[in-house]
Amino acid sequence: MEEIKELIEKLNYYTKLYDEGHPAISDKAWDDMYFKLQRLEQEYHIYLPESPTQSINYQVVNQLQKVTHLHPMLSLDKTKSLEEIYNFVKNKEYIGMAKMDGLTCSLRYNNGKLVGAETRGNGIIGENILHNALTVSNIPKKIDYNDLLVVDGEIICTYENFEEFSDEYKNPRNFASGSIRLLDSSECAKRKLSFIAWDCIVGFFDRTLSEKLHDLDVLNFDVVPYFIGGVGSDLNDIEQQSNFLKKECAENSYPIDGLVFKLDNCDEYEAAGRTDHHFKGGLAYKFYDEVYETRLINIEWSIGRTGQISPIAIFDSIDIDGTEVTRASLHNISVMEDLGITEYGQLLEVYKSNMIIPQVKRVVPESTCDVYMPQNNIEIPEKCPICGGSTTIIQKNDSKVLYCDNPNCEGKLINRIDHFFGKKGLDIKGISKATIEKLIDWGWVNEISDVFELYNHQQEWKNKQGFGERSVIRILTSIREGSYCNLESVIAAAGIPLIGRTVARQIASIFDTYEDFREATRTFDFSELDGFGYEMNKSLKTFNYNELDKIVNNYLIIETKIVNNTNNKLENLTFCITGKVNIFKNRDELSEFIIAAGGKTVGAMSANVDYLINNDVTSTSAKNKKAQELGKPIISEQTFMDMFDLKK
Repeated sequence: MEEIKELIEKLNYYTKLYDEGHPAISDKAWDDMYFKLQRLEQEYHIYLPESPTQSINYQVVNQLQKVTHLHPMLSLDKTKSLEEIYNFVKNKEYIGMAKMDGLTCSLRYNNGKLVGAETRGNGIIGENILHNALTVSNIPKKIDYNDLLVVDGEIICTYENFEEFSDEYKNPRNFASGSIRLLDSSECAKRKLSFIAWDCIVGFFDRTLSEKLHDLDVLNFDVVPYFIGGVGSDLNDIEQQSNFLKKECAENSYPIDGLVFKLDNCDEYEAAGRTDHHFKGGLAYKFYDEVYETRLINIEWSIGRTGQISPIAIFDSIDIDGTEVTRASLHNISVMEDLGITEYGQLLEVYKSNMIIPQVKRVVPESTCDVYMPQNNIEIPEKCPICGGSTTIIQKNDSKVLYCDNPNCEGKLINRIDHFFGKKGLDIKGISKATIEKLIDWGWVNEISDVFELYNHQQEWKNKQGFGERSVIRILTSIREGSYCNLESVIAAAGIPLIGRTVARQIASIFDTYEDFREATRTFDFSELDGFGYEMNKSLKTFNYNELDKIVNNYLIIETKIVNNTNNKLENLTFCITGKVNIFKNRDELSEFIIAAGGKTVGAMSANVDYLINNDVTSTSAKNKKAQELGKPIISEQTFMDMFDLKK
């Protein structure tokens, strides 16, 4: 045992030095120790979690190996009629679930350890993707279950995470599907994928499907949003529950393309039988995306803070679900080419993907450009629309992306400033893109730190067209107030690649001060943190902090921690938050308030949660139902504040 511990300690130490660029031993010497450790572990059946033989090692495989499934992974029959769904579940106990839009995957655990991951393939034979599944942060690598457990679910990329990649890829589904099938797992680790469990094929015997999903939740799987329907459910109940599921998925940024209805009793589900194509115990309800025709008026070219120039389709106004829609992102040049968008005036079909995001479906076949325009042909700009510098088309992954070559491009600066002071950064009001453009044009802003010096131009500014003394004072006041901030906001505002608001919050919870964080960027291995990988660690290490250091040292006053003014009233209590909030700005603010009072927050209901906070306490949502099953109180925000005598 002592020899095993000593080898683990040495190997982890030498690995850390190697990752920091200071290798202390040869590869052969490291390999010799590794194989010796492996032999000892196998001989004595001792496997410690910190052992390099048990930790995630990014792998590169030559090809994805074919694998025969332990169970048939068939699809379900489909319908676009809720009446047909009602007729299917009528007088039965059933479960309704979101139909995730990603790649179906099956995970296999043996005595608590993840030992297999397979794509659906043709339903009988799939592909082994275990090397990549080990890099997906929300897939449990070890669970408290001492037998064989097989979990089916979906590999997805949320809309929120897809934002980082939308200029290079076409949609979250193709992105997730392609990413999980990469040969190099270090590349997959960058993609911010998630696994959503929706069935337990082997394990938790003599349980209904809803009970199995609850058990998976307890084992720390992210479980598909669902509701349980009874014998007395009518068509109106099904429609209301379906609409609630859509809203819940939208709040969680989940890509879905419909709902799935299954018999909740697993024996009844099996007894319903199957065809060669699908199981008969379930039925998929596919959303009908209503399509609207409109004329393409223009293509705008929008530049991001990294210099990517993305096309945006501008078309005649159409009303979709009560919202006026005039534009839709085309993401990159490849999307334009695939859609066949070549001329202004073309007739387009537009819809809202999952009833959320406007998308161009296609160019109407054989449509003519019968609207006179001075120049119909769409040309890819050879010069940046902002700075006039040259542009280059670069092949990135499966897409052609246009870039501005000018490192000093004003467009990049505008977007960097907009990000720094926007909602994803310091969240300072009044600094819009239009205002930033004017400030740059007037020569007052050439870098982010100049925004904090704008009080020097107050007298001149208030006389500028479109402004005035009151609006200028309001903006300057917002800047001054926004300079009092927390570490999370500063890290998020920096624009470090792969480091968004959620990750920034996790980092800020570990370090007390900005100085501690900066020291960590030089000495700490961030890949040791839960959900972090090599690429995120590398991004934090290699980012140029010069400008951020200057801003922090000269203009910001950073709280070391959220001030605890509630005397730990929520100590040892765990809360889950769902639905819309009223007292707090958003659920993140409520979560921070709970943490400041000594409590904890989690994203899913389980036996470990003490209270579910939901302003709609009578809702029949999946989380409310689960809270009721577990006997956990469901309380509103106001009840929460009153119960614990809290003040915002």
